[in-house]
Amino acid sequence: MQRKKTVDNFSGAGRPNEGSITPKAEFVLLLLTLLLAGCATVRTPPVAPGTGSLAACEALYQEVDDIIDNKEIRDHDSSPVPGFPYLRTTRLLVSLRDELIESGHWPAWIGHMAELDAKARTLEFRNLPDPLAGYRKDALLHDLDSCRERLVTADLTQPQRRARLRNVVRVQDDYVTWWRVLGLYPFTAPFVSIGISAWHNETHGTFSTELASLPVAGKLVRWLPISTISSPDPLNARQVGEILRRSLDPLGIPLPTGPDLDRLFATFAPLWEVDVVDENDHIGLLQWKNGPVVDVTRPTLYRKVSYTRFGGQILLQLNYIVWFPARPGNDIYAGKLDGINWRVTLGPDGEPWLYDAIHNCGCYHKFFPSHKLRLRSDLPDFYFEPPMLPQVAPAARERQPVVLRIAHHTHFIQRLYLDKSPSALLPGAQPLAWEEYDVLRSLPTDEGYRSLFGTHGLIAGTERSERFLLWPMGIRSPGAMRQWGHHSTAFVGRRHFDDAFLIELLFEKAP
Repeated sequence: MQRKKTVDNFSGAGRPNEGSITPKAEFVLLLLTLLLAGCATVRTPPVAPGTGSLAACEALYQEVDDIIDNKEIRDHDSSPVPGFPYLRTTRLLVSLRDELIESGHWPAWIGHMAELDAKARTLEFRNLPDPLAGYRKDALLHDLDSCRERLVTADLTQPQRRARLRNVVRVQDDYVTWWRVLGLYPFTAPFVSIGISAWHNETHGTFSTELASLPVAGKLVRWLPISTISSPDPLNARQVGEILRRSLDPLGIPLPTGPDLDRLFATFAPLWEVDVVDENDHIGLLQWKNGPVVDVTRPTLYRKVSYTRFGGQILLQLNYIVWFPARPGNDIYAGKLDGINWRVTLGPDGEPWLYDAIHNCGCYHKFFPSHKLRLRSDLPDFYFEPPMLPQVAPAARERQPVVLRIAHHTHFIQRLYLDKSPSALLPGAQPLAWEEYDVLRSLPTDEGYRSLFGTHGLIAGTERSERFLLWPMGIRSPGAMRQWGHHSTAFVGRRHFDDAFLIELLFEKAP
């Protein structure tokens, strides 16, 4: 989410029938004709519309949504708000709905949701290869934007609309409860817990091995962002804290942009040290060519901003995401595409308070707390998957890149350490190009554009055989790669990577 144009999540693509005009599309044209004299003339500042215009705007949104859903190009980055089709939301924004007290809270809160919808619709329209019944996409987007301004104005000026909005805003749980019922979850979950415990023991064993003794099956290769290699002058904690403070919006959300955001990402970017055996261990650029593929000739690091709540504050999180062509092998975990999401949670003092990582399936969630945090002592032990803490975060007096040692084949993180030698930033490291994660929501194809992500945020073609064993845990297609915001990270219990209170539920401040 950014101050002016918040960005969040997407889904599949479909092509409309060539030259066909459906009755539903004809109705859209009729509505557009009526709206040109109403919605389209209202820009900045928005003018409070009459009841008829509001109803026509809502009808237009509904008709457009029907077409988008029929063409299966719905963007799943953020969640639609029932009854408010011009707004979309996230778990962070939902968590703030009962804390809108000051005068600036409501405009900022609704403004973020309106921006999410505007961005999503822009990408949805780009992913639609044919125009809607011959109507220009940019003109239709203009009308939708004008209607959104009118509807948001009504929300801000009418208490009953605000009350209804607060009551209905939510983000759907990514767990399928009826699967758990059908799969006899109370009886099957303990068996899954045994497998999780075995993985925890194996991981702790790996992290207890001396770094020099970790096995190397191929050749250790390092990757680092180009900006870090060319400008290795990181921000100090005071500078980071100042950026966070001056970028706060009325809700207390830090929204750094432009050079400030670039410098933050460059300062905390990790160094990826991978045991490379074959092409599947190379970091690359994600493309769509009759399916998802990774171009390893173009190493790329994707970035995304997220947030967590802790101690009454909203903390900025920097996500660094890489993709590998596959997890090779013949076991139930093998399949097309693999990747890692490395996340840095910054405290208000400008220091990293927590590192954590998942694979891009939501699997193998690991936490690396700094000395600022410790695991809560009151965590449940009944039908609860304990968090994996294989190592405390390395502390450095001077800002140095954290090195992620990554195994071949499984791409498991095996160690965090700091390389104090200048060589970490020099020719030994392969350059990584920066890219925004949200480009994956609308990738170029031979026919036009489409999202990498399909229904429920899943990436088609990345299914794993483990789904046939683990479906009773209620997670859709366990092991498959999926979109940010749809990562269920616990098989036993319920846990989401983007839960606004995830860190606070698991950790507390260290004395």
